Amino acid sequence: MKSKAVPLIVFLVLVMSLPAMAIESRDLDDYAASPIALAWRVEDTIYVAIVNEFSSRDLYRIEIYDTQRRSALASREVIVPDKSILIESFESRDLKYTPFPIEAVTIYRGYYGRAIKIQDQSMFSVQDYLVPANTSFPVEVDLYGIQRTTPSGRIIVDDDFRMYYGRTGGRIAVTYEPGIDYYHSNIIEYRPPKLTLTMRAPYIRDVDLLSFEIRHRPTGAWREEVVQGPVFIVYGRDYKVLDNTKGGRTSSSPSSSSGEWVTR
Repeated sequence: MKSKAVPLIVFLVLVMSLPAMAIESRDLDDYAASPIALAWRVEDTIYVAIVNEFSSRDLYRIEIYDTQRRSALASREVIVPDKSILIESFESRDLKYTPFPIEAVTIYRGYYGRAIKIQDQSMFSVQDYLVPANTSFPVEVDLYGIQRTTPSGRIIVDDDFRMYYGRTGGRIAVTYEPGIDYYHSNIIEYRPPKLTLTMRAPYIRDVDLLSFEIRHRPTGAWREEVVQGPVFIVYGRDYKVLDNTKGGRTSSSPSSSSGEWVTR
């Protein structure tokens, strides 16, 4: 009897750990592969940030496909100067009409390419996905989006955020506003509750990725749902950010000069 019980217990333990393993970001590995890159969506615009960690400029190609991946909806070659982060944007007019969703961006360096997931602001409101080292930044959380239709339960925020390359993380400060103000006996003002997470990026000289997780356990559920937080690029003083989305140009070519970029 005992010999039968042991495999069953091991199986149950593995099943209970599956949600965390499934979210245990393959996406983070994709973002961190050379070149480090992020993609995010704000309304109908897709933004892409590419990091050049080398001491000389390098050529990259950005391609955007829908989920069918039959042909590229948009393709753009960009040159990123040494020790720089270049931000490009693709608006709806840059993308061919497609009835299928666009979920990823493909980054090529030479013959090597990989797809990275496009982050959106459905559950998290982010001011900027590029964060200077040693600075504080907030992230607003959509509580209703995490709760979905569950009327009660528990939401657990990581105590510390984590860095992909560095061992030094940092605390996550949680601020919660219930959304109800009681004035006197017959006036109660209500609005959506607000959860704000504040972090301070550690001091680094180069570049790294920062992220965290939130766990949701509905009342009566036997396992937690794991929600991956947004992924940020943290950059040190050795790097400059070149914003190609504010200079009035929609593309860059190998002959482009860095003088056309906006430096943050």
